[in-house]
Parts: sequence; structure tokens; C-alpha cells
Amino acid sequence: MKRFLLILLFVALVIPLFAAGGGQQQQGVTERVVTNVTPRPLPVSPQFGDREWYPEPATSYTTNPAYPFQPAISNRNGFPITQEITTMRVMKPGLASTVITDWDDNDLTIFLERLTNVRIDWELTAAGTAGTDRFNLMMASGEPLPDVLYVAPTMGDSAVQITLGSAGLLIPLQDLIRDHAFNFQKLLDFDDTVWPTMMMADGNIYALADRANQTANMVNRRFWIFDPFLTALGMQVPTTTEEYYQYLVGVRDRDPANRGAAGRADYIPLIGMTDGWHGRVETFLMLAFVYNDDGNRLVRTNDGVLSSTVTTPEWRQGLEYLRRLNAEGLLATDSFTITSSELRGIVEREGPPTVGSFPGGQVGNATDLGSERRTQFRHVAPLRGPNGVQMAYYDEFASLRRGRFAITSHSRIPEIAMKWVDYHFTPDFFTRNRYGVLGRDWVIPPAGTQAISGGPAQYEEILRWGEPNTAIWGDAAAQWDRFASYQRAFSDPYELEYVLWNARQAYWPYRFMNSVPGALPFTPDEARTFGDISRQIRDYVDQSLAQFVTGRTVLNDANWNAYVRNVENLGLGQMVQIAQSAYNRSWRDSLRR
Repeated sequence: MKRFLLILLFVALVIPLFAAGGGQQQQGVTERVVTNVTPRPLPVSPQFGDREWYPEPATSYTTNPAYPFQPAISNRNGFPITQEITTMRVMKPGLASTVITDWDDNDLTIFLERLTNVRIDWELTAAGTAGTDRFNLMMASGEPLPDVLYVAPTMGDSAVQITLGSAGLLIPLQDLIRDHAFNFQKLLDFDDTVWPTMMMADGNIYALADRANQTANMVNRRFWIFDPFLTALGMQVPTTTEEYYQYLVGVRDRDPANRGAAGRADYIPLIGMTDGWHGRVETFLMLAFVYNDDGNRLVRTNDGVLSSTVTTPEWRQGLEYLRRLNAEGLLATDSFTITSSELRGIVEREGPPTVGSFPGGQVGNATDLGSERRTQFRHVAPLRGPNGVQMAYYDEFASLRRGRFAITSHSRIPEIAMKWVDYHFTPDFFTRNRYGVLGRDWVIPPAGTQAISGGPAQYEEILRWGEPNTAIWGDAAAQWDRFASYQRAFSDPYELEYVLWNARQAYWPYRFMNSVPGALPFTPDEARTFGDISRQIRDYVDQSLAQFVTGRTVLNDANWNAYVRNVENLGLGQMVQIAQSAYNRSWRDSLRR
């Protein structure tokens, strides 16, 4: 909230400074001059993908009087983009990386300059709020903004985009997409949810989205159970909440690790954590009763009507199940206070094992990835609850990442900027950025090589992900992923990606298909109100959950009714209505089933 208020304050201070932004089209100037040229061979060659995707040598260059400071640019998919080297200032707020050790003397940076004739003048800011503070300071002081904001974390917030866009600090991108985004338009044709993801409340697009291909992470509310305990207890992996309850009782009472009488009290049948990747104790188990996403818990009907699950009878039923587990010593009360690193110390300590199960996006939430104990935990598929509910959390929109590329109103080369980023949506850029140079940093496996997913392997790493390097930009780039990490050549059955892929296969049939997109096009006022209300409700719901489950508040009719009234008094109805209005603007028709 503090960051958002800073942005609003700085925008108010600097609107007069940018009223005549250099990137705006001049009235009455439309004639363009086209100059034909003899195409020259490109200085670089494609390393991956169909030639259709790779740029062709330019055959003409166009001068657009609407942008008098911009050099002539090439035809639709022709490269180099400009006949002369042109400098473009690119700011990357909050993504200065310790993995990418040099952004200037970097293979991808150098390749792009040779291909496009666009020289990047990087402005890399510190991680966290310091990067945002730098951009805010530029706005407040009237310092010229860079041409491009590239993969800026705050730009993923629609409220930031609409605020900066409506203030004239970012330019609308629709016309530039139409005229210069040859490859990006193929993404729009491929995935019809990209456009509503980008569309703001005023009907403009101020930042491009991009698309990942990591479907395993779309079902990432996972759960892990200790396989040796199942064997010792003579049990199968539980499939219902009742079977899981019986497993927890067995861990508590039947000494599956042969600890002896003195060690029986050390068993922890189930424990969650306060941090880690989806490590909260209710994250997975509540899905056997009602939808839960650890956030606003909003759902939609097939006709697009939104509601919340936190005051439903099914939510109460889930609370009662968790309360039963805690009351019988099956769920550790520490679940609401312990951190993932503290839990990892318990799971990995020497001696007989004690922890029977835990939630988490990956087994590494509570284990060391190189340890033997990690290999002894296995995923649990979605459990079926007493009412027959059996669902996996599914983020239908997780592959779409907002705010990946924006052009400021100070840019004098907006068409060059759009053509430059358009190449990022080709298979060739994706492999160069994610894996490096073909033959040096990665190889295409021989035909018949099996991937982690069981299909044909698309790549085999030489440069390992996370190793310091000057070959790629990695996650700090806008791109359209063509394959994911589970399409790597298979080598180790305990490799993390293989474990997560197997979990994905178990969860996929149970996906909950009626979640609400995170990319709702709020107006600035709506965003402010929605943010305030949703934050208060989320905090209250989470605190109440812990109190009900641990017994600090008795879960009876009187206390449940008081809880429901309090949630409603915090503005639940208004929050849902604001979300409904934003949803109707861009999503309702496209998601109607």
C-alpha cells in the first residue's frame, strides 16, 4: 500500500512535466516515407525453430513523421530493425541478478545488438523496494524516464499500470502491437486470454504480458506423505479425508519408526508452516471441502457470477475437520508459528524420522533437496471429502505474466522498442535466453531420448539453471516459452522436476476450473478500495482460521455466526462487487462456459 501511495503521489507531482511526452503522435502527420534497400545477410543465424519465426533480412525502411527523432525502421519482420545503431534506455526495476554476472558483456545482449542494431543502455536497479524507489524518484524529480520498463515487478499490478498510463507516463500499445508485433500477434492467436490479461479499465494496453509453459506449477498446492510410515503401517496412500485421518492416527499410536516408548511423543503426524511455497496447513486439506487459494478465495459460476468461499457452510466444515485433527494431537499447533527452515531442521535431524506429512509446493519446503529423506516423501493426490468434493487448486492463468514490457512517454523510439521486443516472442529468442548458446550451453538430445514428462526430450542442459553466467537473461526477460523444464532429458527418478511432474499428473484430473483471474482491470479507485478491503478480510480470515483450528475460539454456532458477520462488516460484499465489475469488463464473455 505504501508503494502504491508513493506512485500516486509522484504521478500527481509530475503530470505537468510529461504533458508533452516525446513519444506521442503529432496531430495531422500521417505520411510515411518508405525506402527500399538491398537486403544484406543477417550477421547471426537461428539456432532453433522454424525459419518462419526467424527475422528475414530487411528489404525496406520506413520513416514515420509522427516520431521525428526515430531513425527509419525496417519492414514488418525485417532485420536489422534500423540501418544505423540506435541506443535504447532499458530499466529493469528490482531484477538486478547475482546469477547474471554481466548484462553488457553478455552473449544475449551482444547477439541482440548484432541482430537488431539496437544498443541497450541498461539501468539495473537494486532488488526489492529500492528498485521501485529509483523509478519513483525519477518521476518526482522530472528526470527523463527510460525508453522501456522491462520485466518490472511492480508493473505486474494493474493498479500501477492504469495509474501510470492514465497520467500519461506510459503510452498505449495497441497500435504498436498491430503495426510492429509480428510475432507477438501469433501469441494472441494462440492464447485468447492474453489480451484480457493486458487490457486496463480505460480500454488501453500499457504493458505486454508474456507466456510461460510450466503446467506443473498450475497445480502447485501439493501435499507430501512419508512413504516408510505407510509401509510400516501397512497402508496405501490415502485417497479420502477419512483414510488420511486413519494414517495420522497410525503415526501417532503405532510407532512406525520403532522409536520405542520414550520416543512416541516425538511423532508429528501433520505439520504446516507459516512461509515456504504454499506451506500453510489448510492450503491443500481445505480443498476436500471447498475452494481455497490462500488469497481472496473468489470463485465464479459458469455464467461468470463471482462469490467468496470464506463464509460458506463448506468452509466451516473444513475448519471442523482441521480442528478435529488438532484436538486429537494429529496436527501440530506449531503449524501456525513455525517457519519452513525450522521445519526442515526437524525433518532432517539425525535419528529415526518423526514427521508424517506436510503441505508444500515442493518437497523441498521441509527437506534438503540433496538428502535421502527427501526421496522418502511422496505426493498425495487430492483427497475426497465427506461430501464427495475432490479438487486440485488450478491457476488457469498462471502461464500469463503481466507487466513484462512497457514504453514510457519519454521514448523517442517507440516503434523501434516494439519491434525489438517482438523478436522475444520467437522460439529462437526463448532458447537463447533460457538455455544459452546451442552446442555450448545446451544440446538437442538424440531422437528417441525420453523427457522427464515421458515424451520426447527437447533439450539437455550443459549450463545448469542457477549457475552464475554471462550467457542468458533467464527469468528477467519477456518471452513465450516453447517447452518447460520437465521436457528436459530424463536422468534421475528423484530429480525435483521429475517428482513435480508425477505430482502434476496426479492432480491434473481434479483441477478446479472456476477460479477468478488475477488480472482484473481495476480503475485506480477500485484498486485502492479492493486492496484495502481484501487485505483486511484476508488477515481476519487467516487469524480466525488459526484460532478455530487450535481451539482458542470454540467453533460453535454463536462464534461462527459472529465470524460471518465480521467478515461481512469488513466489506466482503463490496469487495466481491468490485471484482465482479472488473471481471465483467474483460473476462466474462471469454470465460463463459
